[in-house]
Amino acid sequence: MRVAILGGGSCFAMNLAWHYLRDDCDVFSISRSPMREQAFTFDIEYEKRFQYLTAHLVSELPLVMSVLDDFKPHTIVNFAALCEVGLSWEHAPDYYETNVTALVRLVQELADRLYLKCFVQIGSSEVYGSVAEPATEDAPINPSSPYAVSKAAFDAHLRAICRHQQFPGVIVMPSNGYCQGQTLNRIIPKAIICALTGSKLQLQGGGMARKSYLHADDISSAIMLVERIGTRGETYNCGPEGSTAIRDLVSLIANKFGKELSDIA
Repeated sequence: MRVAILGGGSCFAMNLAWHYLRDDCDVFSISRSPMREQAFTFDIEYEKRFQYLTAHLVSELPLVMSVLDDFKPHTIVNFAALCEVGLSWEHAPDYYETNVTALVRLVQELADRLYLKCFVQIGSSEVYGSVAEPATEDAPINPSSPYAVSKAAFDAHLRAICRHQQFPGVIVMPSNGYCQGQTLNRIIPKAIICALTGSKLQLQGGGMARKSYLHADDISSAIMLVERIGTRGETYNCGPEGSTAIRDLVSLIANKFGKELSDIA
C-alpha cells in the first residue's frame, strides 16, 4: 500500500510514517519544512520505501498534486496546519488560508483521483472548547480561537463532501500528544528541560487546568485503525479515559529526575 502524509515533517507525522513503513507500506511525506534528519532516522530497509518532498500546500498545490499523481497513494493523511492557538489571534487570515482554503482546494483536486481510497484529516480537540470531561464524537462544537474555528470549518466542509459527493474522508481527533522530536515549547519537553537545567517553569493558573495526553505511538495506531475500518464522513476521537492536571504532569516529570515540583516550577 502507498501512503502520502501531508504536513509530514512534524514529530507525529514522522512517527506515523515509521509505523506505516514497519507495516510494509511505501510512504511519501510532503511538508513545507525540510526534513529534520537529526531528530528522525529510519533503518536502511525503511529508507528504501520512504520519500520526502519540501513543498507548501498554500503556494505550491500544483507541485503537490503532480507528486501525488505520480505516487498514486491509496491513503492520504493530512497533518498540515498552522496550529499555535495563541498566534492565531494575531494571524487569523493565515490560519484560515492554510487550515481551510488550501485544504478545500486540495480535496477538490483529489475528488476525481481514482487512486485515492481514504483521506484522513487530523483534527483538533480544540474544536470542542473547554470541557469538563472527555468529549464524545457527538459533543457540541464550541471553538474558542481562530485556530479552533479554522479546524472546525474544514472538518464541516469535509463531512459535507463525504455525505453529498461520496468523498472518502474520515476525521481523527487526537488529544494532546507527546513523543521524540516534539517542539520545545510544549509542556512535556519544557518540563524536562527545566529538570535538566535547573530553570523554572511558569505554570499558568497554578497548573490546575486538566488535559489528556497520548504518546504518538498510540495516536498512530488510532489513525491506522480508522484508515482501515472507519466509516466515510465520520469523526473518531482518540484519547485516554481520564485527564491529568498540568501541575501533576510536571510533578511526575520532576520525580523522574529525582526532583520535586518546587524544584522546577
